[in-house]
Amino acid sequence: MTNFIRNAWYAACWSNELEREPQAKTILGEDLALFRTETGVAAAVEDCCPHRFAPMSLGSVEGENIVCGYHGMQFDCAGVCVDIPGQKNIPGRTKIRAYPVIEKHKLVWVWTGDPKRVDEGLIPDLRWLDNPDWRSVTGTTRYGCNWVLLVDNLLDLTHTTFVHQSTIGTEDVANTPVTSERTGDIVTVTRIMKDTEPSNFYKRVGGFEGKIDRWQKIWLDPPSTVIIDAGGVPAGTNDKYRGIDTRIISILKPVDDSTVDQIWAFARDTCLDDADLDADIEKSIIHTFNEDIEFLAGQQRNMEKRPERKMLNNTADSGVVQARRVIDEWLAADMAPARSDTSAPAPAE
Repeated sequence: MTNFIRNAWYAACWSNELEREPQAKTILGEDLALFRTETGVAAAVEDCCPHRFAPMSLGSVEGENIVCGYHGMQFDCAGVCVDIPGQKNIPGRTKIRAYPVIEKHKLVWVWTGDPKRVDEGLIPDLRWLDNPDWRSVTGTTRYGCNWVLLVDNLLDLTHTTFVHQSTIGTEDVANTPVTSERTGDIVTVTRIMKDTEPSNFYKRVGGFEGKIDRWQKIWLDPPSTVIIDAGGVPAGTNDKYRGIDTRIISILKPVDDSTVDQIWAFARDTCLDDADLDADIEKSIIHTFNEDIEFLAGQQRNMEKRPERKMLNNTADSGVVQARRVIDEWLAADMAPARSDTSAPAPAE
């Protein structure tokens, strides 16, 4: 089942992870070599030299060019061959595919579709990653499933009651109804829990001792970015100064039909100088996401064994159903709609 939307931006990695040495990355089944030039420009080309098909990611970077490690041919960031050792004449067909690249929100974004349709405005608004009043813990988790299953997982937090009992799940999550809405191509799922017990994670990060009022507001910014606005305050107070306000950002990078990388960030607007809290959050988030790996891999196996079967939808799946409709529309068009009506919902500051 290939369900890739190519005319879109995908985060290849965090900017601080890309250095001069070429790196092999696979996005939508395409093998890329990412590198950073001497002047600091991030670039991406296909991971295959046209000469003898050696991987470009096994080469090196010289100045502004990537050098094939097999026979030393050099290509610039546009994929044009600029040097062949021992040969003055360079045939015009000696090129490799180059991909448009932009660095924004501390991420390296790659456009995988038609270069004539590149639109920087289609990069999701991840303002919290740039705001000095917010602090982020970041990472990447790989899952053995189709990327749409992970979209489902992130939009439907009912499963946290059962899968994530040791971290973020409580009984009230599954027992509290959700509302969902679609504005343009943005699908939003909201759950408000009043006078509820804080999860173990909230107790550690928020320091809560009694009951809290807790919220989850999740939205899909298509094709594959899911943002969770989650937090809590002491019950009945509406006092965010005594609470916790977070954004859990997941930028999904489909690797192939049954593999997806979740490039994630946990952003908070409190305890900005607390490195110990960073370590605690990182440990908890990795543990939480790892709990999903086995379930998602199992779903993928069952889908492959039973391709004729259709999933059943419960009331809590209303947002998932709407999100799948949006994804299907994007797949049908394989184009990025205008974003004039797709701004992320409040609260966003």
